[in-house]
Amino acid sequence: MVKFLRERFATMAPYHSAYLTEGVILNSNESPYSVPEELVAYMKERVGDLLVNRYPDTDSLELANAVAKVYDVKIENVVCGVGSDELIDCILGSTLEDGDKVLMPYPSFSMYSQFTQLNSGQMIKVPLKSDFTYDVTAIKEVVCKEQPKVIFLCNPNNPTGCIFTRDEIRSILEVAKGLVVVDEAYAEFSEKEISMIPYVNDYDNLIVLKTFSKAYALAGARVGYGIACEAVINLINTVRPPYNVNIFSQAIGTWAIEHRDIFLENARRIVDNRKMLEQGLRNLGLKPYPSEANFVWLTLPESVFEALEEKQIYIRKMKIEDSIYYRINAGTPEENNKLLEALKVLV
Repeated sequence: MVKFLRERFATMAPYHSAYLTEGVILNSNESPYSVPEELVAYMKERVGDLLVNRYPDTDSLELANAVAKVYDVKIENVVCGVGSDELIDCILGSTLEDGDKVLMPYPSFSMYSQFTQLNSGQMIKVPLKSDFTYDVTAIKEVVCKEQPKVIFLCNPNNPTGCIFTRDEIRSILEVAKGLVVVDEAYAEFSEKEISMIPYVNDYDNLIVLKTFSKAYALAGARVGYGIACEAVINLINTVRPPYNVNIFSQAIGTWAIEHRDIFLENARRIVDNRKMLEQGLRNLGLKPYPSEANFVWLTLPESVFEALEEKQIYIRKMKIEDSIYYRINAGTPEENNKLLEALKVLV
């Protein structure tokens, strides 16, 4: 079937990821905690009332309205998607002409580059500093020189855990002519005030993306949302597929955002678990980089990765240029201890 593949996709490979349900799973930045029992009870009660024989609300209005209330914006400022991934694709699909430039710091979320290629764009990568923090000066210099159509800023950054301050993002917005996408998938784990949602109506080139996959422990529901001025939301809705968020995900997401305090408390627990993990790694002589997310970023001897997998302890291995790094999301205290006990022997 390769003969039918478009030439621009020749260097791409299908995305596959092992579906893990057993062992210590610390490789996908998922929540180690199950959803609240109250949500399970709610869905058991609600499922009989959901009109599964009908298409879902194409605009996810109940969910969008719940999101709007939480963030004190209008429903017209909200768009819902199948995770934030779909919204990234819609943003690029609605803005890019062939060869248009897109900017991202590097390393950052791999789907920015993937979707840019799928939408015929040209990705410009601005390297992080040697300590894996954002080089804001370099980003602004490249923005001024290249004026990319879209700029992706992951805050906190996946996979390194570094952050932008609000002032730094505002300074980028001031020099950018293109759309600035602030991906806040991990913002609930940051102990600093970094969200740009309060400023979405101050800029006509800003959109903030959020997901229920991380702090809300709903990765399997595949639901996220974007918040922006009405003009940017209309832009995305122009190419967003109809009936994109299924009826179950809309119901789950609505309940979750209406009971967000439960999930934010879990997010604080996960941050405590990450700090425990960081200290445990330091006690072993390892040097995790500072993180404002639910994971840590570090180097390890290469032999460790395979040895951990043999013990059913799973972490993420990533190649950045010519170097190998590892991203480990915080598990429960028990899971963290299993990892640290294994590393004590291996390093």
